[in-house]
Amino acid sequence: MAGIIKKQILKHLSRFTKNLSPDKINLSTLKGEGQLSNLELDEEVLQNMLDLPTWLAVTRVYCNKAAIRIQWTKLKTSPICLFLDKVEVEMRTCEEPRPSNGPSPIAITAGQSEYGFAEKVVEGMSVRINSITIKVQARAFHASFELWQLQGNSLNPKWQRSDLRYTRVTDPKRGEVLTFKEINWQTLRIEADAIESDDQDLGSTPLRLITNQGRIRIALKRRIKDCNVLASKLLFILDDLLWVLTDSQLKAIIHYAKSLSEAMEKSAQQRKSMTAESLQTAPPSPVIHSLWTEPPPFSTSSPNNISQYFDLYDVKESSYHTFISRLDLHICNDSSSVDEDEPPPPGLQGAMQLTFRKLGFDYYPIHRPASSQDWLLGESPLWQTNGIGKCAQCCNPQWNI
Repeated sequence: MAGIIKKQILKHLSRFTKNLSPDKINLSTLKGEGQLSNLELDEEVLQNMLDLPTWLAVTRVYCNKAAIRIQWTKLKTSPICLFLDKVEVEMRTCEEPRPSNGPSPIAITAGQSEYGFAEKVVEGMSVRINSITIKVQARAFHASFELWQLQGNSLNPKWQRSDLRYTRVTDPKRGEVLTFKEINWQTLRIEADAIESDDQDLGSTPLRLITNQGRIRIALKRRIKDCNVLASKLLFILDDLLWVLTDSQLKAIIHYAKSLSEAMEKSAQQRKSMTAESLQTAPPSPVIHSLWTEPPPFSTSSPNNISQYFDLYDVKESSYHTFISRLDLHICNDSSSVDEDEPPPPGLQGAMQLTFRKLGFDYYPIHRPASSQDWLLGESPLWQTNGIGKCAQCCNPQWNI
């Protein structure tokens, strides 16, 4: 029996790598431990799993050393632990949107496509990475992201550590399942620099930002019969953040954002057109249609059945959120542009400090007409922290959305 379970799990894990079959993975059946080195991961599979936007493509993923530990007698309650030493990721931006993402690797298994036991075990996997470097090549700039002591875990709907069985919320009537993930790290370093060209000034210094602890919370809604992701919610959380910028660096940020805006807009149009086609070819089910036209009132009482509990944490549409507890932004003149031999003219030297508390950004790529307006009523924790949700409740009857 252990051999059959081992074969099914390794079949899933081998899909994330190139030219690595399950029989080449040396994993002890009794101890549940194994090691690998010099791994080339499959870029397309990672794109599909992360559901990256089509304006961004992964070109290379490398890992120097990996170790895995599986507790065979506790597969239902304890996660598989995957330890990675150093991971290097290379990405590029696409001027024209690449083909849309395929099905998740969790959904592709020979002879089985339903969200079964092996899929639950693999998706609940815990990941530890000592360091990860992500390099992004764009038309106007190149950037790098370095993270240290990164951890990824499955949590319960209240974002707490618990038994793996409580990290999923399943509604058999809808045929859907909710899962909750959290990624946290100790340090994040971001650096961006312009690419030399004739149409831009390279006098500015590279952009650099070093942050302390941060985390990303992800909620996914899958269809049980084929494991496809129906909707996702991502929340990027940072604590206190201090950033010192010169005026030339601020101009560089605006220039970098403009260089990406066209590709992002094309990608958004591609996604909207595909969503419109899917709605025409596959009309929504009665349950989903009722959610679009008649959203149920929000209830503060505790749920008394599975459907109500599912509704409490349901991800009705894909969305992306950023929340910063406190941001201190210092903007000053670039001293390198002033002649050191001559005193600066009056009025040309100065600085400005901006402080933002509980700063939040919400982005909803596709909000269908006549769909639920819970996102205006404080469903997101970003709205709940600063009282904007209460303001939205007061103003909502006057809005024609």
